[in-house]
Amino acid sequence: MRLFGHPVHPMLVAFPIGLLALTPVWDGLAWASVLGDGRTLAYYSEAAGLAMAGLAIIAGFADFMKIPESESANVKAALVHAGLALCMVSLFGVAFALRGGLAGRPSPLVLLLEALGALCLGVTGWFGGDLVFRRGVGVETKSR
Repeated sequence: MRLFGHPVHPMLVAFPIGLLALTPVWDGLAWASVLGDGRTLAYYSEAAGLAMAGLAIIAGFADFMKIPESESANVKAALVHAGLALCMVSLFGVAFALRGGLAGRPSPLVLLLEALGALCLGVTGWFGGDLVFRRGVGVETKSR
């Protein structure tokens, strides 16, 4: 999926990466009573990160559908990347559902789910980078 010739998926993934990676940090600081507004920051970071992740997944799926069947190794790598992304969104989504709303104090289970989600986020990003930078998936080469 492209917008004015630029790929949309890489534009969108920056938002969930930043927002969701910071969620366990904010919740951890709030849980340790170091940052009073940490719960609020975590709540809005997680909500916005999940919303943007949904948009990034849609754009990523559109890109996935353009990988030729003949490139089976790339298809498999893209499926691993997509599976990890869905796992990451599921971990953060369950954590968000369990946190008890904006006023809720994050439980140790919520912190664990967010930490696992952040770890999964890093691995997902690594596979995404491998798809683009090593395998060249989604890269258009035009002679000038």
